[in-house]
Amino acid sequence: MAKAHTLTDDFRDGVADAVKWWVDAPALTSEQSGTLQIRPKVANDYGGYSSNAAYDLTSSEYKVRLVRPLRTTAAAEAYLAAGKDTSNTVVLGVEGGELYCSRKVAGTVTEPARIPYDADAHLWLRLRERGGTLYYETSADGEAWTVQAAIANPFALTAVTVEISAGIWQNVPSPGVAIFDCLNLPAPEPPRVVEERRLSALGTREKAAALDAARPHPEHLNNNDEVSYLTTPFAGNFSKGLKHDSLGDPDPATYAILLRALESREPNDFEEIVLGGAKKLTNPQCGLAFSLEGPDPQEPTMPPAPRFDSQGTANEAGELYWMAVARDVPFISYGTSTVIAQAVTSLNNEFPQFGGTTPVTTQNVFRGVYPGEQVGPYVSQFLLKGNNDPRKPDGTGRDANEGFIAYGAQRIPQQILPAAPLVDYLTLPTTWLSVQNGADLRGQDQFETTYRFIHTLRDGATYVHFDQVVNAYYNAAWILMTEPTGNQLTFQAGVTGRPGIDLEFPYNAGNFYDPPGTADDSRTQVGFGTLGPIQLLEVLDEVVGRAIRTVWYQKWFVHRRLRPEEYGGRVQNQITGARSYGLHTSITTSLSSGGLSGYFGNTGEKFPYSYLLPQAYPEGAPTHPSYGAGHATGSGACATILKAFFDESKAIENPVLAAADGLSLVAYSGTDAAQMTVGGELNKLAGNIALFRNAAGVHWRSDYTFSLLLGEEIAIKLLQEISLTLNEDDAFFQLTKFDGAMIRIRRGVVETVWGTD
Repeated sequence: MAKAHTLTDDFRDGVADAVKWWVDAPALTSEQSGTLQIRPKVANDYGGYSSNAAYDLTSSEYKVRLVRPLRTTAAAEAYLAAGKDTSNTVVLGVEGGELYCSRKVAGTVTEPARIPYDADAHLWLRLRERGGTLYYETSADGEAWTVQAAIANPFALTAVTVEISAGIWQNVPSPGVAIFDCLNLPAPEPPRVVEERRLSALGTREKAAALDAARPHPEHLNNNDEVSYLTTPFAGNFSKGLKHDSLGDPDPATYAILLRALESREPNDFEEIVLGGAKKLTNPQCGLAFSLEGPDPQEPTMPPAPRFDSQGTANEAGELYWMAVARDVPFISYGTSTVIAQAVTSLNNEFPQFGGTTPVTTQNVFRGVYPGEQVGPYVSQFLLKGNNDPRKPDGTGRDANEGFIAYGAQRIPQQILPAAPLVDYLTLPTTWLSVQNGADLRGQDQFETTYRFIHTLRDGATYVHFDQVVNAYYNAAWILMTEPTGNQLTFQAGVTGRPGIDLEFPYNAGNFYDPPGTADDSRTQVGFGTLGPIQLLEVLDEVVGRAIRTVWYQKWFVHRRLRPEEYGGRVQNQITGARSYGLHTSITTSLSSGGLSGYFGNTGEKFPYSYLLPQAYPEGAPTHPSYGAGHATGSGACATILKAFFDESKAIENPVLAAADGLSLVAYSGTDAAQMTVGGELNKLAGNIALFRNAAGVHWRSDYTFSLLLGEEIAIKLLQEISLTLNEDDAFFQLTKFDGAMIRIRRGVVETVWGTD
């Protein structure tokens, strides 16, 4: 009698070999693409092949590759079996996510083994007999085998048939298809093109990994605040959520437990941190994760933040106090507002090192410093305008100044439900102290009842209170991807193009598919999954995750900078004489007798209860350190991605700003209106999202300044690696950095086109 291993089949005939096989349930069983496929439908559907002849299994074997089992459920199984008759069989199979070995002797079933199924490790199944022992074996490659069970031959194995089968013994929704191949044959060599692709994919990943590995990891330096104030230990560092003394300074013992966890990096040590109240710390282990694309989270770095007792920090605080005072002043009124005029005077004279542009004017007050941020209205057009669609009824997104962004068949309004004006938080020392100790006051916000466009700092603070950083950049992407040709504002019969087709905003010069009509434009193709909308939206999400992991390492493991809210407590203590920290006198003098004194403290008309920094959120700042800023880092990264995809030089036509009540958008007629571009408004969008967090009282000016640059660095390094993956000849990404230099990213190389090297 022939040995078992002589029965072979590559299942490439397209039909069962009638000499070899009896087919169980032909309607469920077929040969396709070199495989045996079994597709059960309802309860008790079983299909497969059984050998017509019996074979001698002694000193021989049956083996088959289970390419795919059925759905992971207890009622579905796929198996290899050998039997003398229906009462005497041995089975090696997969059922309900488990690999099982069974034997039936005289009708009685027992299981020598049952273990969790591993699709990779248990790819091959084999029944092998040697010297009176039957082995149940599995393999990942068909060469190296693992014994799952070994038993004495349960019955005579000199004449047994083989069965390859699958089925369900009760109804299972969508049970799937079981796929077998290579009965008693080696694994087939992959087709040459498949193998070439596999090796090319490996090579591309190795190139990207080598690119990242070659980047130096600079030393991370902080400002030494943690060791500089021996009489008030850790008062210059973030401690919100830990324990504090009666004046709100951190308890050194519990702060030391936090430091121990950050030093050891052991997960269990983070569980030993002692909290002061109910509110938990925000994800301190985030910066310890690895990224599989883009720079390692611990590679980029930031310069040390200004010292706790420095003039720079005090001057930054001065700007934050003025932003709190001016939260409800409409941007359209900045040129005539008394409050804004006072802020401008104070910043120029009392706080010249606050980190913004000087001299301060009503046009640049509270604005960012990067190209485009001080051109046009305060708020980026990407936070105000929608896109126009001539097919829609008036008032529903036909005109861009209605503020509706088309998300396919849906729409997203640019208007928000703002927080109620004149309502600020944590200005009472008792409430402030409870929040430092971890009291969770989230959800106690008060809101208006009318939706408005962002027209004040408070509106902007509301926007960034509830977003996930990427929101604004998804919105901007949809505007850029779908705005039709026209005047970017209103419907023009016979002039405005087709939304999403006749595009107002072209991709940049390195895009193989667009802009249309250029020398390198494809004659036959458009971009989609690469160099098109799908890749753009994908990369925006990717870069935010990498940005957050990177900045979280800076926050927790390098700088641990205190929040402005905490600094306000130190200001309160120093002015009232409760405790001295050596803070620079510019902030304490302004609050007690200078420009800010008319609004704060005993004689203050706006915040008479204390010298604490008023917060826009009832819970104040989040429970993670201030520097760098998550919103700012994510914004720098996302803005960089959008600039890398779109032509930054394209003009923003017919710009708008919110009316004084925020209920509508009105034309902006400033003399710089014609200078507004896509790149400038994307920079401004990044600045808005970052600085609106400052307006809420939760971040510093330098958090914005350096975090945008950190995000930009992360995005550029991610784009380097993405550029290695493209098949399109000569495609590249091109963008203008925040420092004004234009760069080009091609095949993993960053080249300076013009500007700073």
